[in-house]
This record gives sequence, structure tokens and C-alpha cells, in this order.
Amino acid sequence: MKKYFYIAMIMVIIMALTIIGYGIFVNYKGESVILERMNNRSVMVNATTVKMRQINARYEFPEASMYSRQSVDVIAKVDGVITRKFIHKNKHVQAGDVIVELTNEDLPLKIKQAESALRRAEAVELQAKNSYKRYSSLIEQNATSLEKLDEAMANYAAAQADVANAHAQYEQAVLNQERLRVVASSDGYVLVSYKEEGNFVTAGTPICLIGDFKSLWFALSMEDAALRSLLGEAGEKGNFTLSFKRPDFVKAYNTEYNAGNRGSKSVFAVDIFGIYPALSEHAEMRRVVFNVSNDAGILEARSYEDMVLTANQTRYVLTVPVEALDNNYNTGNVYIINRQNELEERYVTVGAVGEKYAEILSGLQEGDIVVVSGIDGLKEGQKVEANMEEGEE
Repeated sequence: MKKYFYIAMIMVIIMALTIIGYGIFVNYKGESVILERMNNRSVMVNATTVKMRQINARYEFPEASMYSRQSVDVIAKVDGVITRKFIHKNKHVQAGDVIVELTNEDLPLKIKQAESALRRAEAVELQAKNSYKRYSSLIEQNATSLEKLDEAMANYAAAQADVANAHAQYEQAVLNQERLRVVASSDGYVLVSYKEEGNFVTAGTPICLIGDFKSLWFALSMEDAALRSLLGEAGEKGNFTLSFKRPDFVKAYNTEYNAGNRGSKSVFAVDIFGIYPALSEHAEMRRVVFNVSNDAGILEARSYEDMVLTANQTRYVLTVPVEALDNNYNTGNVYIINRQNELEERYVTVGAVGEKYAEILSGLQEGDIVVVSGIDGLKEGQKVEANMEEGEE
């Protein structure tokens, strides 16, 4: 009886071990199949061909302050009350045009007082002069002493000085009378009018701001490599167009628009005014001053945001779409697809960056297939299936 029991137990154990072994085999085989399938699985990516294309280099910057070199405050040079005003906002004036007339009731009296003081000083000078001549004549006759002559000479010199001072005081009073007519010091438009008729102003008070926004300037601090990529072969003679990602042309000064403007679609011609230090000197950073042509009167002297400089000079260079660089516009890694449809990671050096394409200085060659989207999560050696953009295969 025990014999049959042991035989049954052995058979049960054998069957259990067989089942366990089969399970291990199936599990291992399944994992191998899954791993093999995973290794052979292809991921769909968008790709394009590295090739020669035409681009216009761009440089984006977040903010810049425009300023005018033709803006100046018209200043009152004497105290007075504004009795007449000849200007209004946006009026064009020329140098010498009368801006306002002031009234100062004390000035006529001061002129008379200065004139009287001058006449008295001239009379004293004449008396001192005659006295000096008389003593000069007496000294020749040995009829007086040298001390008397020296005293007469000193009195005459002092009287001359008093006349000069009185004359200066009189001329100043007359000049102040003329300054009651405040005039423009330069040509331009009245951008801001600070004072109105009836206002009392003191010497040194601004009456209005006159300027011309036809030319504006702004400055940027740029890395040497970024600047040279933007300039290309044009160097310091490079010229550009300036555009705005978010056009915001609100008038801070309420200046008028001129004919021919394109509103929010406007682009502006820009030239380089100066580079400091010059490109011939070694430097990591440079200060670049740009001159903006603003004949349409759209821009004003204030801060603007989200601007783009685009070089007018077109280049024919080896390029990839900017999406392939993952927003790294200097150096970085990109993925190319080899003949086995596997990913290879390449380190590249980037030159000029255009609106859609970026120049590749090293790391790629013409004909390479580069991944342009879906880069996150990819790894070298991974199999992919390329969806070629631009109709390329």
C-alpha cells in the first residue's frame, strides 16, 4: 500500500516540476520575443535632408530703448509770465522761431537803472582820465610828486574797470529783455508742451520738447560670435531690417503718423552706427549702436519689446531646420538617421540662424538625414521610420 502511495507522490512532484519548468520556459521565451520585438520596433519621426539653402541671418532680442539725438528742451532763460504762445503739439518749428513771449515788469526798470549806472561810471572815468592827464603834465614840469601821479593812474584804471562792469550790467539787462521772446534752438516737431499762457516760469524752466524722430538709435550688448554670425561678410557695413514679434506702436508723445506707413506690418531699415570695441580688436562682448530709419513716424523715443534684426545680405550655406537644434543656436547635439534606419547622435557647431533654417559650420555634411521633431525620448541606436518633410526622400 505504501509502495503505491510513494509512486503517486513521485508522479505528482514530477508533474509539478514539469509545469513549473514549462512556465519558466514560456516566460523566458515570451520575454525574449518581446525584447526582440522591442529592439526591432521602429519609431516614427519627422526628418529632412541636410543641404545648401539660402538664409538671411536673424538676431532676436527681448528689449531695447530707442532714443533720439535731435530731441532738446526749449528752456526759459529769464523769469516771466507767458503772455503769448506760438506753438502747439506736433507743430514743426525751425531754429529761431518764437515759442512763447514772456512778460517781466521789472526788466524795463532794471535796464534804466543799469543805463544810469553806466552813465555815472563814464562820468567818473572821464574825470579820472583828465586828472591823470593833468598830473602827467605836472610831473614833466616837476610841479608834483610821483605819488600823486600813481594815485591818479590808479583812480583812472579803477574808473575804467567800473565802466566796463556797468556796461556789462547794462548789456545783460538788455539781453534779458530780448530773452523774453523764447526761441527754438533747433528744427523739429513740438513733442511735448509743458507750459500754457498765464503760467509763471523761472529761468531754467523747460517750455516744450522739440525733436525729430525720423532717425532713432538703440544699443545692444552682443557676444562676439553672435555679432559676427549676424554680420557675415558685410562686417561693420551690414544693414538690416527691424521687425516686431508683437507690434506695439502706442504713441507716448502723441506724434503724428506720416504718409506711407504700414502700421503693425511695418519693418524698418537699420544700419550700424558703431561697434565698440571694433571688430579688429579681440573681445568676447561688444556694444553695437544701430541707427533706425523712421521716416513714417511710427516709432518714438521709448522702450520696445520682442524685436528681430534680419540681415539683408542673403547667404547660401549648409543648413538644417531650426527645430532640429532644439532651440540651442550655438552648439549642441542633433540626431541623424543612418542607412540602417538607426539614430546617431552628432555634435554640431551652428553659425547664422535664419527664420526657418540655421547654418551648420561643423558636425554634418550635405545629404545627411536629420530628425526635426519628436526628439524628446529618443536615444542613439534606436530604430526609426522617417517621415520626410519638404517632399524629400
